[in-house]
Amino acid sequence: MKLGVMRPQSTFNETAINIVAEGTRIEGQMTFNDVSRIHGVLVGQVHALEGSTLILSETAVVEGSIHADTLIIDGYVQGDIIAKTRTVITRTGRVIGNIKTPSMTLEFGAYLEGRCTMNLEKPSTSNQTEKPVESP
Repeated sequence: MKLGVMRPQSTFNETAINIVAEGTRIEGQMTFNDVSRIHGVLVGQVHALEGSTLILSETAVVEGSIHADTLIIDGYVQGDIIAKTRTVITRTGRVIGNIKTPSMTLEFGAYLEGRCTMNLEKPSTSNQTEKPVESP
C-alpha cells in the first residue's frame, strides 16, 4: 500500500512566484508580474502587470499607490489602489486610501478608510458607480 500526501489544488503557477521577504524594505517604483507575495515594506509606487496577482501578507506594509490586476490584502496599505480585475481585503487587511476596482470583497473584520469606486464594465469605460465606504 502506498501512502501519499494530498496537496490542495492551487490556481497559481508556483514556479512563477516573486517573494519580498519579511524584514525587507524597498523604496521607489516597483513592478511585479505573475504571482507576487509581499511580506516586507514597500514605499512608493507599486505596479503589478496585467494578468498578475499581488498578495500582501499580514506583515506587509505598503506606503504608496498600487496599480494591480488582482490584489489580495492581508496586511496594511496607506495609499490609493487601482485594480483592473478585483480587490480582496481579508479580515486582517487594513486600507487607508481610495480604491477603484470592478469587483470588491471585504471580509468580516476588514478595515477600509476611504472611497470605493466600482466600475460596472472594463476599467477603460466611463460608466462608473461611486459608493462611499465608511469605516466600522
